[in-house]
Amino acid sequence: MPDLSNRRDEIGDLSRAFEAMTAALYDRLGAIESFAADVAHEIKNPLTSIQSVVETLPGIEDSERRARLLKILQNDVQRLNRLITDISAYSRLDVDLARTRAEPIDLPRLLTDIVAGYGNSRAKSNIPVTLDIAMQTPNIIYGSEDALARVFQNLIDNARTFSPQGAKVRVRVEPGQLDGSGKSEIVRIIVEDEGPGIPEQSLENIFTRFYTDRPEGENFGSHSGLGLAIARQICTAHKGRIWAENKTKLSEDSPEAGTVVTGARFVVELPTDMRS
Repeated sequence: MPDLSNRRDEIGDLSRAFEAMTAALYDRLGAIESFAADVAHEIKNPLTSIQSVVETLPGIEDSERRARLLKILQNDVQRLNRLITDISAYSRLDVDLARTRAEPIDLPRLLTDIVAGYGNSRAKSNIPVTLDIAMQTPNIIYGSEDALARVFQNLIDNARTFSPQGAKVRVRVEPGQLDGSGKSEIVRIIVEDEGPGIPEQSLENIFTRFYTDRPEGENFGSHSGLGLAIARQICTAHKGRIWAENKTKLSEDSPEAGTVVTGARFVVELPTDMRS
């Protein structure tokens, strides 16, 4: 198409609109191509492992070795199932959020219900989760309740995964301010654990899809590496933001050594009304 964007009439407006649409389309195609390549890479790993086990198993007569290979096979199948489920959810997320209308959400009730669910859980992890809601925190925000519930659940699940036995996960909610105006226009949800913290070079990488940094002893493949990427995508769609940082304190054993990491902290900031 000829470039008519310099015209100051309806034809110029149409030309600029087509240029913006074409650029957005190419960006979307590039994102789809990159996502497809990442998916292919992630799925190929367990498939290669499964193929190796299937080819080896018929020639193994020792019962213990066969049992170990069957365990590997079972883990790889579970990993594939987890990957496919999370990949499907991730690929639909943009469309689902675009179709969802912002509805009023009772944030304290939502978080209370989520935290209570962990208290009733019979999962192998018995890490308790506590909730503290600060005074003057807005009760009502606007957005997709199901999507935001997934963000908070992903963050709590992640925190429990990296928490040692005897530790606890803390969820705090407090009002925030924009531009120092003194008006509570945002709400801040903070999830803290008492784990080993996050390497400084990984504080941003952990939000990259398929990035995994498993704690010691965690079963390989039990996490797809999409949980935090999904959380960021949902926060961005709600005109909010999410980031990670480490909790620190002065070393009691050796004060001259400076600070020590006492856990990880994830912070979600959301506008009280994403419609504006």
